[in-house]
Formats: sequence, structure tokens, C-alpha cells
Amino acid sequence: MSQTYKALTDEELVKCVIDGNDQAFEELYQRYSERIFKLLYNYVYNEEDAIDLMHDVFIRAYRHLHKFDINRKFSSWIYKIAVNCAKNHRYKVRKTDTMIEREEHRLIQAEGVKTPEDYIIDNELTQEFSLAVDTLTDKFKEVFLLRFGQQLQYSDIATILNISERTAKWRMERAILYITDFLKKRGAI
Repeated sequence: MSQTYKALTDEELVKCVIDGNDQAFEELYQRYSERIFKLLYNYVYNEEDAIDLMHDVFIRAYRHLHKFDINRKFSSWIYKIAVNCAKNHRYKVRKTDTMIEREEHRLIQAEGVKTPEDYIIDNELTQEFSLAVDTLTDKFKEVFLLRFGQQLQYSDIATILNISERTAKWRMERAILYITDFLKKRGAI
């Protein structure tokens, strides 16, 4: 990948792609693929599905790049595509897996040596936290995952979800209160 592309903003890269330079899209893919994958994984609970959806997101972005408003942030636009793809997938497949099962799978695959006590404590806390997040309604879970999981700004979250920034902040606050209350009631904190 040329250093020239690395120095360009996302929006400048979009202009290059629209002008026929597909290598500029490869740079956008490199910048966003890991983050998009993580977001999708938190929606679909399955690594293979998340990879497939990630590819769908980038295909859709490429096909509709000419519709992208250069005056807006590319990151918000591609996250919005990802959230919509994840929602569509979830409604089609109706997975019954939970975040707990995902986390157990991740722990099994994780490298590193832990004592049995460490594993039990980590697993119990992870299960309780995952269960708390899983019980959030979609509107709170979306904001929580974008803010907590992706570290996005509230202004970006608002754009992605078509809500006001104030609403995004309120939903995050409510999500945190709910998770905290859930964990307290279950004796996890």
C-alpha cells in the first residue's frame, strides 16, 4: 500500500475511489475492517457470520460510494451500513446464542496461562456482564456497543443511529445504569 494513501483522510480516499482508483478503497478497508468486524461480532455472536457480514458491509460501501456525502464522515457512514447489516442478519437468522457463549468460546481460544481461580472469577464476571448487556433492549444495546465496544463519539453514534446526540448520551447513561443495577442485584459488584 502506497504511503500516499496512508496520508489521506477517509473522505479524500473516497474521492480517489470515485475517480477510479480502487487501491484507495483497499486503504479504507485496512483502516476499518477490524473495527467493523468487532462491531458485527457483538451483534451476530459468530465469527464466520461476522466475517461474511464484514465483507457484505464493504461490498455495499463500495457499490454505493457514489452516494456518500463527502461533507460527512466516512466512519459514521460505514458504521451505519454495518449496524444495518447486523440488524438484518439478526432478524433473518434469529440466533439463540448469547454473549455468554461467545465469551466462553473466546476464553477457550485465548492464549495465556491462568490459574483455575483466575478462570473461575473471570468467567463468572464475564458471564454476568455479558448477560447484563444481552438483556438490554436494542436501542440501548446499540449505543452501548458503539460507545463501549468501538469507542465512538456521541456525535458519530447519533449520526449512525439517526438520533440526536442528546438521545445517544441518554441511552448510554440508561444502559450503564441498567447494567450496574443488574450486576448489583446478582451480587457481581
